[in-house]
Amino acid sequence: MTVEIEDLGRADYTATLERMRILHARVAGGLEPGRVLLVEHDPVYTAGRATPREELGPKVVPIERGGKITYHGPGQLVIYPIVELPVRDARDWLRRLERFGVSVCSAFGIEAKASVDGTGVFCGAHKIASIGVAIKRWTNLHGIAINVAMDRSPWFAVRPCGRPPETMSDLSSAVGRPITLDEVRLAVRERVEILMAPAQATDRGRSPEARNP
Repeated sequence: MTVEIEDLGRADYTATLERMRILHARVAGGLEPGRVLLVEHDPVYTAGRATPREELGPKVVPIERGGKITYHGPGQLVIYPIVELPVRDARDWLRRLERFGVSVCSAFGIEAKASVDGTGVFCGAHKIASIGVAIKRWTNLHGIAINVAMDRSPWFAVRPCGRPPETMSDLSSAVGRPITLDEVRLAVRERVEILMAPAQATDRGRSPEARNP
């Protein structure tokens, strides 16, 4: 199944969030086909539904996705597939997002793996990509953030996804050379069909509550 990709460039988070919600309502209502949004955000902290109250603050944007607090900023490519789920199974969808993230990493020679204790993509002990979604009317909202070449200091102001900030890394560090967002955009475009591929029965069985960003 072919899905349209729209590159928003660099954009403010709250404006993108509003755009996503409007698009989600239209896709869920059958008014237009699904679309995948690509964006590099201005610096922002967002908090999913599992974020402890003490971690919320005036500079944190609370949102409807699963998981805890995380950071978005320059040098990170966020992929928002605002699409109807190809299979009505939340576990299946999370596994698709992980396979997609692992495949993007492989384009740069990185042997990445899905998280064994949550949801995300790791290279060894370091987290390269974070996943957090909300599924409404079997249509996805939010998505996967791939760290490409980031200033990692903002992570140290929070416990990203409930983990020590030292856990967070990026593609450039894993490869040992600077990687550009344009390189990752190309890898994403070449692999986005993974998200809409036919169901694989072996992907079933993990709880949909595991939605750490």
